[in-house]
Amino acid sequence: PPSFKLSYYNEYKSYLSMTESGAWFKRAEYSWFQRFVIRCIKAGTVPRHLSFIMDGNRRFAKNSNITRLDSYKQGFNKIGEVLDYCEVLGVTTVSVYAFSIENFKRSEEEKNELFSLMTEKIGYLMKELDQINEKGIRIHIMGNISLFPPQLQQLLAKIELATMENTNFCLNLCLSYTSREEMTNSVKCLTEGVLSGSLEILDINEDVFNRCLYSEDQPPVDMLLRTSGEVRLSDYMMWQANFSVLKFIKVMWPEFGFWHFIGAILEYQRQEYFTRVYQSKYKMFCKKVTSSENEAISHMKGCSQLDHSNCSIDQSEAEEYTCERNRRTNAFLSELKNRRRQFLIEKSKITLEGS
Repeated sequence: PPSFKLSYYNEYKSYLSMTESGAWFKRAEYSWFQRFVIRCIKAGTVPRHLSFIMDGNRRFAKNSNITRLDSYKQGFNKIGEVLDYCEVLGVTTVSVYAFSIENFKRSEEEKNELFSLMTEKIGYLMKELDQINEKGIRIHIMGNISLFPPQLQQLLAKIELATMENTNFCLNLCLSYTSREEMTNSVKCLTEGVLSGSLEILDINEDVFNRCLYSEDQPPVDMLLRTSGEVRLSDYMMWQANFSVLKFIKVMWPEFGFWHFIGAILEYQRQEYFTRVYQSKYKMFCKKVTSSENEAISHMKGCSQLDHSNCSIDQSEAEEYTCERNRRTNAFLSELKNRRRQFLIEKSKITLEGS
């Protein structure tokens, strides 16, 4: 509607002074009515983890008669605006689908534009590290960054290392990412763990698999939003968004504004109860069908898998095995984090051409 378009241009104009310098984590100014609406929204249930598929940049460029690069710049600036909405509302984790592995199929010209823009924006974030760390903001990169040019790999590794210990707010930048590649990588990590003797096959369950993903031990996605009106997930966070509320908005990403955001949160609050009920039923179902601890102890005692009638399982043995399994999985996951840290350290020390 025209009112939404007018609202978008007014919001973008007021926010432009903040984003011109590349700032992503500076507070915007809100009208009294916007502040009132925020207070009303916060009286209800607010999602912990919001995830965005930022679609429609190229169509926005065509519709607005601007260059593709200018549209991408506005799209990157929009991330900062949306992060401010989330911070004000109390959202603690935000994920953005910034670059898919499928995007490597685009033209060399377009890829170079995007890589240069990413390098520029991450460079701005590096200059704001003091403020970012003061606010306790973690910037976590999800994806295979080895596919990027060396300079971009170095910057991404540096920004993640510099903010790794922050816990107040987490921004997941999904770069060189697809959900299939992420789950494939998780399977490889678990396979290596079993082959090396760090894990046993019976140690592997949904929780361990989940913590081997790029998202590690972050909360699941409560709501996934996609702009541009396209109704598909494009291989994005298929595991993490299992029980999330889906919202497809018919507006291009650079046009996404405060009232679109508020409308999406209201939709979440309308559906949140039913989602919570489904999650609760699923957890109860998992408890009934997963008896891995008893099964593992049955194997240890030499019981037949076909006949457990003569197999007596002592409670103390079950608790002992559970503790042992938890020790193994925690040690494995800790080693996985150390390997990730070492990988980032190596990437941060890449020698660039001409340096």
